[in-house]
This record gives sequence, structure tokens and C-alpha cells, in this order.
Amino acid sequence: MTSQRQTSRRSQVLKRRNEESKGPRLTLGYTYFQDRHYLEQQLEIWKHYPSFVDIFLVDDGSEIDKALEVIKETGWELPDYGPTFQLWRCTRNIGFNSHGCRNLIAKYALSDYIAFFDIDMQISVETAGRLMVKKYNKRNLYRHELWIKHDQRYKPFPGHLNSFLIHKDLYWEAGGYDESFTGHHYGDREFIRRILDCPDVIDRHSGQIVLLNRIGRHGKVTNKVTKTEYLSDDLFLVPLPVQEIEKLKGTKKQRLDFPFIKLL
Repeated sequence: MTSQRQTSRRSQVLKRRNEESKGPRLTLGYTYFQDRHYLEQQLEIWKHYPSFVDIFLVDDGSEIDKALEVIKETGWELPDYGPTFQLWRCTRNIGFNSHGCRNLIAKYALSDYIAFFDIDMQISVETAGRLMVKKYNKRNLYRHELWIKHDQRYKPFPGHLNSFLIHKDLYWEAGGYDESFTGHHYGDREFIRRILDCPDVIDRHSGQIVLLNRIGRHGKVTNKVTKTEYLSDDLFLVPLPVQEIEKLKGTKKQRLDFPFIKLL
């Protein structure tokens, strides 16, 4: 049985090892918008993640249940020897901007490799550790298997379209997410296609599985909104049909074309 003194000594050793390292080996990037329940679940899991992992959370302009407020209200803290954490925020709600938030993560991540997840996607402590220690090829795109909790259904590789691990250089070689689609649920498939079209890129299995914790959201086209608006956990309204959204491709060249700030 480990004594309190041994645990304290180990904590000090791990903390010093973290401080002396050259930074995290892996960034876990998450985007968030008014999903307090899912964030609270993640906070409990994240504090057990290993050293040399940096958790990068971006609040996509939440107007209620802002990420910083949730963190403060829960009194959440990380152990000295665990992962590191940073919180950024889009200072205006410009509609669905998860892809711009991912560009923000790729721009300011402290590690070369980034694993992207939605806030309703969870990985175990063991999976975080395996992703952190694995050796990667910078010309590979790594994707996972998926377990869909509410359907009790398994989805084999490549799993969920917008959960993947990639080297920063390859991310930007492919051009990053196209922010022409800001305000619309569209763009993952188009970006993945551009990544795989880069020379010598291979689509690889990460060997890991991700848990999808949400039942699933469904969109409804209406002329009553000018940007994506969420009515409930499973329904949102959009102003344009997919055929019209596709025509927006490439109309905006700039990346990170929105106001943002680092909070933590």
C-alpha cells in the first residue's frame, strides 16, 4: 500500500519532470458551445489525464453556461503532476464556428500533434496515455473507432468524421478548415478530403476508440434564422440547405477571421 509520503514524493517528481520537459507531446483540442453537462463530465475526466498532455478548450461564443463560468463554479483544478490546460474564447457568437475554433487550436497548440474532439466525445485516461506515447508519422492522418453510447452501437474505423489526430504542418499544408462555412454545420468532409489529397498522406487507424456521448443533433432549414441556432440538445435550425452551403466553398480565404481571447 502506498503511503501518503510516497504519494507526495511521487507528485513532486512528476511535477518537476513536467516543468523540465520541452512542453506537451500531444494537444487534445476541444470546442464548446453552451453544453454545460458535457463540459462538467469532461472536467472530471481531464484531471486524471497524464502528464505531457495539453488540453486546449475553445468556447465558441457561448452566451449562457460560458466555459469559464462553469470551470469557476465547479471549483475545478488540475493536479500539479497532471496535464496542462488552456482556455480560449470567441468573443462574439457568430453562429456555428467550431471549424474556426479548430483553426485557432492548430495555430496556438504547444505540441506538433493535435487530436481533435467535440465536447460530447470522451476518451478514457488509458486512451489519453496511449495517444500521448504513440510514435506518429507526420504524413499520416490518424482516425479512431467510435462507440455511440445512446444507440449502443459500434462504428469501426474511421469512426466519427470530425475526430482525428494530425501533425500541425499537415493541417496547414491542407489549408486548415475553410471558414467560408462559418455559421453552418458543414466543412469536415471537405477538409478531410483536402488532407487526404496532399502528397503521400495515408489514412491510418490510431488503434483507439472514442465514446460519443450525445444522442445526436438534427438540423432543420428555415428562413427564420440567419445563422445556426440551437433549440435543444437534439435540434438546431439552419438558414440554408446543404446545396446552397456548398456554394460558399473558398469564398473566404482568411483563417481565424473572428475575434478571440485567451482566458486561462
